[in-house]
Amino acid sequence: MTLFLAYPLTADPAGHVLADGPDTRLFLWTLAWDTHAFTQQLLSIFDANIYYPERHTLAYSENLIGSAFVAAPILWLTDNPVLAMNIVALLSCVLCGLGAHVLGRRLGLGPPAAVLVGIIFAFSPPRFFRLSQLHLTTIQWLPFGLASLHAYFDAGRKSDLRLALAFFTLQALTSGHGAVFLLLAMAGLTVYRLASGERLAFATRLKDAGVPGALLLAPTLLILIPYRRVQLDMGLSRSPEDWISNWSSFLASPSHLHTFLLSLAPDARINETAQAFLFPGYLPLILAAGAFLWRSSTRPRVADAPRTNWWLAAGVAIDLSVLISCVAGLYVSMVGAIRLKLGAAVLLSIRGAWRPWVACGLFVLLRLALARRRPSEAPWRYRDWLGRCSRWQLPRRFDGRIFYGLLTILSVWLSAGPLAGLWPLVYWLPGLSFIRVPSRFSLLALLGVAVLAGIGFERMSATLTPRRRALLAGCAGGILVLEFAALPLGTVPYAVQIPAVDRWLAGQPKPFVVAELPLGNPRSLGGWERRHTEYMLHSMAHWQKTIEGYSGLRPALHEALYARLLTFPDEESLRSLTELGVDYVVVHSDLYTPDERPRIDARIAMFQPWLTLQHEDGAGRVYRLRAP
Repeated sequence: MTLFLAYPLTADPAGHVLADGPDTRLFLWTLAWDTHAFTQQLLSIFDANIYYPERHTLAYSENLIGSAFVAAPILWLTDNPVLAMNIVALLSCVLCGLGAHVLGRRLGLGPPAAVLVGIIFAFSPPRFFRLSQLHLTTIQWLPFGLASLHAYFDAGRKSDLRLALAFFTLQALTSGHGAVFLLLAMAGLTVYRLASGERLAFATRLKDAGVPGALLLAPTLLILIPYRRVQLDMGLSRSPEDWISNWSSFLASPSHLHTFLLSLAPDARINETAQAFLFPGYLPLILAAGAFLWRSSTRPRVADAPRTNWWLAAGVAIDLSVLISCVAGLYVSMVGAIRLKLGAAVLLSIRGAWRPWVACGLFVLLRLALARRRPSEAPWRYRDWLGRCSRWQLPRRFDGRIFYGLLTILSVWLSAGPLAGLWPLVYWLPGLSFIRVPSRFSLLALLGVAVLAGIGFERMSATLTPRRRALLAGCAGGILVLEFAALPLGTVPYAVQIPAVDRWLAGQPKPFVVAELPLGNPRSLGGWERRHTEYMLHSMAHWQKTIEGYSGLRPALHEALYARLLTFPDEESLRSLTELGVDYVVVHSDLYTPDERPRIDARIAMFQPWLTLQHEDGAGRVYRLRAP
């Protein structure tokens, strides 16, 4: 399905990308930097070579270390970062499908239903059409982690808890967004199990994790340190109003079927106004609704209700009256008067505490008068109520519909951002503040919808034979593929091309610091960022420090520096580079307009004491920078 739905990217993953933009180049550089650091500076991997002289610059955005585990062998064998990045993205589809299938089986679904869970999570628009966003598509360890935690709660095996911790760390290394989603889902599952009668047993849980669990979590804790330092150093904070989602995004999808159906209402302009593609699909929603609306064939028959015992009912009513009047008396005595109104009409008014206490005394006397006919049953009724709660909780503890329904509702609520009111209340919480765009919680909602769809299919096909159920699942899977298909995907040819002058720098004595010019036009943000990411890819030839950089953050130092470099070469720009400790300036004359080149050459000649030509190759020149 991945080979089919991702065509033509799967036909030439070594020479095409889904989008040739700054983010794609950032992902290419990040995977290549991680691979370089694995063998050269593993313990200081976050001290990447961009944004010199800043530190921990890998923590300015997603580190992709987990994805680099896959990319590194490909880079070592082929030296093709485009192929490595595309394999990481395409493999995420396979692993997301497999992980969701494993989660479905852990929840008790049969193989056909579990396969549908995998198809929906792997290829539904909210996730599949983020293939070019490597930090969002690689959330494949999320269902594996949840499946392991379910297994631990169900069977109590230490190995399952440790496996859940391992998957959490793997997800944290692969995608920080995915780690937040998994942490939220795991915390929610734990709270849900406790609410449904699971024992807390904190000491036992801690003992089950043990030293192996602590070691498995250690990498997650270690990568939090540079991110926290960057947050403090950069004064990073997010506003809840940033990236507000619009409602059309929840109906938007680029698949052929969805686009056709949306075209029937052209005035709505759903896809044109949407900020993201968040619609999970019609069949997934229908199947998910079936999880709640379709009656299970195994539902027990309700026995005939016994005849009402009126003396018992009277005793219960008086017991409740005693309790309510006592609570009212305590409230008025400690807080003050009670006054309930419906519009202008006063429903209840209690100003003095003596009134509820008198009522309580009268109800007690009335209950004593009935004691011979119906003794008070409050003590044993309380114990019976606890037993009933326990019997009510047990089947719901293992009912995936309730938890994944609640998880879906919470995730959709969060993904709506400030429009729905929840995001401004919780965005500041640790972890959630990492999410820049709240609509990305739709990825977690998609997993909930996928599980509910599997449960819905299981309930709808419960009366069918295994053969017919498998046939029906095959038809449903085919319909899902047709519904999600948007092939051929738009791709563009791309290859990382490093100029010869940058390769020449790789042979010079190290360490050194590089600046590359010219910069882009700051009036065109895309072109400005594209130029910086292009120079970041050039640095892959030598991996020495460079003043260039692009990420989710930009230091104030570099904002000012880049503004001064727009007038290069002049005294101010050269002095700024010298003070930073830049050793080499690489000038790409082919990136200047024909009218600019003579002027730049003449101005470089004016600053000959500062700039000494070291190497020239084609349109590239390398100058040694020394203060006069």
